[in-house]
Order: sequence, then structure tokens, then C-alpha cells
Amino acid sequence: MDFSTVLKQGDAIVNLVLIILIIMSILSWYVIFYKALKLRKEYKFYKNFCLKIVNQKEWFLNIDKIYLDQQSQGVTQLILKQVNDLKPTLENYKSHESKKEILTMHLTQTLDEIRFWLDRGLTILASIGSIAPFVGLFGTVWGIYHALNKISAQGSVGLNVVAGPIAEALIATAIGLATAIPAVLAYNSFVRFNRLLIQNLRHLAEQITVYLSNQNL
Repeated sequence: MDFSTVLKQGDAIVNLVLIILIIMSILSWYVIFYKALKLRKEYKFYKNFCLKIVNQKEWFLNIDKIYLDQQSQGVTQLILKQVNDLKPTLENYKSHESKKEILTMHLTQTLDEIRFWLDRGLTILASIGSIAPFVGLFGTVWGIYHALNKISAQGSVGLNVVAGPIAEALIATAIGLATAIPAVLAYNSFVRFNRLLIQNLRHLAEQITVYLSNQNL
């Protein structure tokens, strides 16, 4: 029994459920591949920054050169851009506490924006992971109901009569689970990696804040 046979023998409701699940699965995998590639690039940018820049002596005093040289990209570049834009403002303050407070406030806002940007698309995965099994279950229940009506009309309850329609109905649940499981696993993985990246960027922001607030710019 192939998928085309199920579509031919199923009624409009079951077919609609299957089409919805297929669309959800395609959307889920698109988001998974897109987020995986983006997150991989962000980690690569961050590691390259740490290896090539942070280990240099007094790198934090050359934020403007680092930013203009484009040696960092992605969300790490956003941190450098914010610091680079704040340097003229920090020159007007002599107090270390004032500099630290300004840097902390602006970098915290930048990290919030980065967190929001990294979380884009995760709502889709969470929704698909939560809804897909129930959509599949609805298709199965409706398919079984439709199959029982056919069996009742034929007046026969033999195994060869029952097995086919019931198997067709259960395909909806199988597709629903096949759609939901990758979405849930990907969502949990992305949430974890986003938190790790944000934590690393927060450490970087704190490091920059301490260094620059104690320097006479």
C-alpha cells in the first residue's frame, strides 16, 4: 500500500489532514536546516573571533579597527558594533562606574536583541511538534470512522475487509509522529545551543565592559 493509494481511497477529510501534515513536515525541515546552518556559522564566527582577536594583547583597545577589518561576523559583530559606537560617548566620562554602567546597559540590550533574533523560527518548530501528533490522531479517528461506515455498508466484518481501511487510517498518525519527533528534537537542541552562544557572548560583553571601563579612552 503506497501513499497514492491512501489518497485515492481516503475521503476528503483524511486527505486534507495528510496534506496538512506534509506541509508541516516540509516547513519543519526547512526551519531545521536553516537554523542549523545559521547557528553553525554563528559558532564559527565566535570561535574565529576568540582565536584570532581575543588572544591579542590589548585587543579591547582596538575595537574600532577590529570592527572595520570585518574579522568577526554575525552576532559577535553586533557586540563589536555596539562597543565601537559607544566609544565616543565613553570618552566624556571619567568615572569607571559610569563607563561600566553605560556599557552594561547597552550590551544587555544588544544581547536581548541577539537572543530574539536567534529564537526566530523556534516557535514554528514548537508548534509543529505539539500540534502534528493531534492532527495525525484526528485523521486516524476520522479515517477509522469512515472505514467502519464502509464496512457497515458492505455487511462484512472479515479481517481482509477491516485490515485495509484501518491501516490506511493509521498512516495519518504515523505521519503525524514522523513530523513531530524531528521538530521537537530540533527545538530542544536549538534552545540549548542558543543558550550556550548567548552565555559565551555575555562573557565576551562582560570582559569588554571590565576592560574598557578601567581604561582612559
